[in-house]
Amino acid sequence: MEYTTKTVKQLRNIAKENGLVRYSGLRKADLVTLVSSRLLQSVKTVHESNPLDAPVPDIKVPTLLPGKYTPPSNTWKSRFNNVLTEAKNKARSKINSFADWLVNYVAPREKKPVNERLDSLKSKISSIFSKINKKKFEILETANAIKGFTKRYTIEGTDGIDVTSFLDAVRPRVVSLLTKNRGVKVQFNLMCVMEKVDMKSGEVIEAEPNFKSKNEIILDATDVGEIYSGAVDKIKESMASYQMQGSNWRFKSVAKLVIDTVEYKPLKGSSYIPLPEYLANKKAIINLKNDDEECFKWCIVRALNPIEDNPHRITRDLKEQSGKLDWSGIVFPVAADAKIIGKFERNNNISVNVFGYETDLYPLYIYRSMKAIPV
Repeated sequence: MEYTTKTVKQLRNIAKENGLVRYSGLRKADLVTLVSSRLLQSVKTVHESNPLDAPVPDIKVPTLLPGKYTPPSNTWKSRFNNVLTEAKNKARSKINSFADWLVNYVAPREKKPVNERLDSLKSKISSIFSKINKKKFEILETANAIKGFTKRYTIEGTDGIDVTSFLDAVRPRVVSLLTKNRGVKVQFNLMCVMEKVDMKSGEVIEAEPNFKSKNEIILDATDVGEIYSGAVDKIKESMASYQMQGSNWRFKSVAKLVIDTVEYKPLKGSSYIPLPEYLANKKAIINLKNDDEECFKWCIVRALNPIEDNPHRITRDLKEQSGKLDWSGIVFPVAADAKIIGKFERNNNISVNVFGYETDLYPLYIYRSMKAIPV
């Protein structure tokens, strides 16, 4: 570069840009010399340090051969899984430790205030139930007559049990006995030990009154459990009435329960039998005048085909109407038997009720389910 053509000011700026010092007091010729010498030195230094001008070194580099590609491992996922596994193990360890402590922990027994009256009541109740549970009440046949036509069964009582608990305890055995022995009239008789204090002498007097149920008829279609429940209610009612008569009798214990049974064989519907005068005067019953053993058939058919004139006669029309019903499996005369009447009901979709009469009306058979046609 030709610096001689530059002005002093320009030379000073060049010196300043190149980092020179002590150039402000120099003349133009000295400035040219200073700038030229310094720039020449810088170019020389650059040429000396240029690596392209240096000789190529002899470096022994091993030859690389291509191999199978292996994808880089996902390090952050593996680290996350390791941290998660460690956290799970620590949590499981803590839970197991707490569970072991909880299982082995025995809380101190809390001291409760003693209530002597309550404890006494609890002990009495426990003793009553223990007696009920330990006592196995057995039904024994204690008498029979007329070649087994009538029978008496007895269940012995025990001390410390009230009437309700006793009757509840023996219920399964009584119901089982009567279920196996249907076709009977039955009456229950509960005998209890009662006591009272004589007001004059102060002596304790005992008596053994009995409390009876109504006579009940148990047939094939009878609900024995319902019969027993009704008998229990009647016995309790009689006992309450006895104690409320002002006699000051108090219940002490159950002596025994007596069950009396008599075989019951209802009449079969066969030929015409005149009505008792009491029922005939009611003029509410149609008594078919048949000369065969098919009274059941004619009663059913007349009930399904009522007429006003002479309804008791077996007419040709009545016989034709009877042919519309299914009588298969029905053997005449028909007894008031649940199996036979139930079969007729199923064959014809008819509900039938059968009643007997001695001194009063009573049911012999009551339909179990309502059919399309009630009779």
